[in-house]
This record gives sequence, structure tokens and C-alpha cells, in this order.
Amino acid sequence: MKNRKRRLEMFSFYDHTGIRAHLEQMAQKGWLLEHMSNFGWVYRRIPPQKLTFFVSYYPRASEFDPEPGEDQKTFIDFCAHTGWKLACTSAQIQIFYNDRENPVPIETDPALEVETIHAAAKKNALPSYIILGILGLLQTFLLVSRILSDPIGLLSSSSTLVSGSAWLILLFLCALETAGYFRWRRKAKKAAEHGEFLDVKGHTRLQQLCMGAVILIFLWWVLSILLTGDSLTKLVMILMVLYMALLIGLVNLMKIQMKKWKISCNINRTVTLVSCFILSFAMMAVIVWLALRAYSSGILEPDARTYEYEGQTRILYADELPLTLEQLTEEQYDGYIRERSGSESPLLADLTMRQQPRLDAEDYALSPSLEYRIVVIKAPFLYSWCQSELLKDLDDSDDTWIPEGYKDLCLPRDPEPWDAGEAYQVVSQEGQPRNTWLLCYPDRLVEIWLDWEPTARQMEIIGKRLGGKSS
Repeated sequence: MKNRKRRLEMFSFYDHTGIRAHLEQMAQKGWLLEHMSNFGWVYRRIPPQKLTFFVSYYPRASEFDPEPGEDQKTFIDFCAHTGWKLACTSAQIQIFYNDRENPVPIETDPALEVETIHAAAKKNALPSYIILGILGLLQTFLLVSRILSDPIGLLSSSSTLVSGSAWLILLFLCALETAGYFRWRRKAKKAAEHGEFLDVKGHTRLQQLCMGAVILIFLWWVLSILLTGDSLTKLVMILMVLYMALLIGLVNLMKIQMKKWKISCNINRTVTLVSCFILSFAMMAVIVWLALRAYSSGILEPDARTYEYEGQTRILYADELPLTLEQLTEEQYDGYIRERSGSESPLLADLTMRQQPRLDAEDYALSPSLEYRIVVIKAPFLYSWCQSELLKDLDDSDDTWIPEGYKDLCLPRDPEPWDAGEAYQVVSQEGQPRNTWLLCYPDRLVEIWLDWEPTARQMEIIGKRLGGKSS
């Protein structure tokens, strides 16, 4: 039988009512709180009993303090004389419990309690909410900008969707906590004018739902990368998870060790923040270096053939492609690279396929190549949006940076040879065709770039291979 257990509790900083009620329920189940931290609350086993708890706030305390200050010790001793035992402290919060019936209250002045909580909130909780809220707003702005500039790239990236969702949830929670606190404070001050204490109606259930949503989103992201990601993406994911765990672990270990060494609060805080800043950049640099090194050396694909070009190791990709030059021209292209890349999410898949000669081929410039992009729309309501974005990318009509006479236009063409719903071709303003096409099928959009003008037979093959009927 375990005598200790750790739980991740979700309470607002000022929710002394909810914390007190929760701890009293835990005591009746045989568990007494003995430690609080960002990594959870630790309980020790006790005989089930009825205990009364009280949540006190000491604004001058800090999580970097090596030990309680003299004023705090005096207050703790005073509480002990009236039967209140200290369960634990965490920064400005102190938890007391009493096993007597109808114990003498620690706090008797409601106005003083409101101002004490506010002084503690101004030192830690409110600045944290404001900073995180600003970061959340900035990330939301960047997310909206990315949606407007590159919606296909964003909506097909599971990583971006996951991080964006997490920041939106964080922004919502920061706004909820800040607004909830000031609403409670306003009502509590009015109640204090009549000598009454006002209970807190916290957002514990909503916080738990948000945390559960973040955990599920993160697990889905990890699972999707493990199942569908390439070797480089998997490596970066593993390194990022290790990075976050190591950074948090090392910084907290350093802070705890300095507290054990009785190092002053100011020095501990400064060293911890500076170390966090330096470690984050240093570890991120290591991750980037490892990822680039692994990608360029071919370690991630040990079975792949490689060749040297301009002092660098290049991979001879041999990925399976739905459409190849051999199928279009009925000729063989030995030594060609076949590369498949892209990203995929529950909303979209954005895939790019290339077949091209090696960079060190003697006739590289004269050899034919094939490149196409397939955007698979899994959410039908996104179809028109994606189609208009691809048309806008191919058509320079509204681009003020390109002089008149040098722009490319994307004009409709007969879709029947491609067996498509719609077809568009890029042409110059002078009417010169560009052999760049956009083909629209029921659940996908295909951009294809050719080195030659396709024949009717080749159009038919492209439609069959890329239109979703056999790919």
C-alpha cells in the first residue's frame, strides 16, 4: 500500500474556498497534503478523519526563498498556539489544518483578507497571467497572419495546429482567470464592507477540461507523427520533447538545490532566469545541429543510396510516386531521384512529388523532370478556400511588385482531357503558355509543372493517376 501519492490539481490562485473544500474531502478519504509544486500536490496517508483547513496568503514570500522569513515564522508559531498546524507552503500560499471542532478562525477581518490576497496576486499570479496573455495574443496574431498568407500550409500542418490550439486555450484561461479574479475581488470588497467573507466560485472544472483537451491534442500529435511522419520529423519531435523535459527539469533542479544551499532569494531568482534563458538557446541550437547533421549525413535513412556533390552527401531518394516520368513518356530514367514530401493533418494533406536527375548528372540541364503538388481536402468546407488560394498563387494580376508585361495569368482551360472538374493553365501576359497547370478534382487540387506541352494521352494519364481514382 502506497503511503504517498501525487495529483495534478487545478485551482485558481485565489480560490481558497475550493482548495479548502478539496483538502477536507481528501482528509476524510485518508490523505493529507504535505507538498505543493508546479509538478503536482503530494499527499501522505493518514487515518480518515475530519479536518478543517485554512488557506493563508503571505505576499512577501517567494518560491525562491530558501526558508520562511522571520515574520512568516512568527505567524506560523502564532497559528500553532491556536491549534492550526502547517501542512505546507508554496510561494505566497500557506496551508493550515486543525483537528478541533469549531476551531478559532485564523482570519477575522474580511477586508484585510481581500487586500492580502490582492497583494499576493500582484506579486506572482497576475503578472504571470498578463505575460502569458500577451504571448497568447502574439501567437494568435501570428496564427491569423499565417492563415491569411498560407492557409494550406497551416491547415495541413499537425504541429502548427497543435501549437496554435494550445496557445488559444492558454489565452482563454489567462483571460478567464484574470477576469474571474477581478470580478471576485470587486464583490468581495463590497461584502467586506458589511463584515462578510465572500466564497470563491472557481473554474476548476473548466480548467480540468482545458488541460484534458491539451493532453489529448498533444497525444494525438505524437501518435500522428509516429504513424505518418518521416524520419526527420520523428527525430525533431523526440528531440523537442526531450528538450522541454530537460529544460524544465534542469532549471527546477537548479532552483531547488540553491534553496537547499540557503542562497538568497534574489540570487536564486537571477541565476534561475539567466540559466533558463541560456539553456533554452543552447539546447535549441544543439537540436537544430543534430537534425541538420542527421538529415545531411543520411543517418535517418541508412538503407538509402547516397552520392557526393559539392562536398555534401546527397540522398538518392527512391520514394513511391503516384505518377512518374516513365508512365508519361514510356522511357526509362536511370539514376533519377524520386522524392515525396509534405505534411498532413485531419483537415488537409499537402504533398509535393519530384522526379529529377542527380545534381551531378552530365546532362542535368537538358534532362526532363517532373514535379507536382497534391492538396487533398478532407474537410469539404475548405475546398473553395484552397482553390482560390492556389489560383491566387499562380496568377500575378493583383501583384503590384511585378511590372505590367511580366506577369503570369492563370486562365481556365478545357478540363475534359484531364478528366477534371476544372482546369487552369498559367500563361504570360503576352499569351505564352507556361505548362503549369491547376487541376480541380472532387476531393483534391493538383498543381503540376512540366518541361514540355503534354499530349492528350499524357493528360489522360495525369488525370487517372492524380485525380484520386487510382492513387
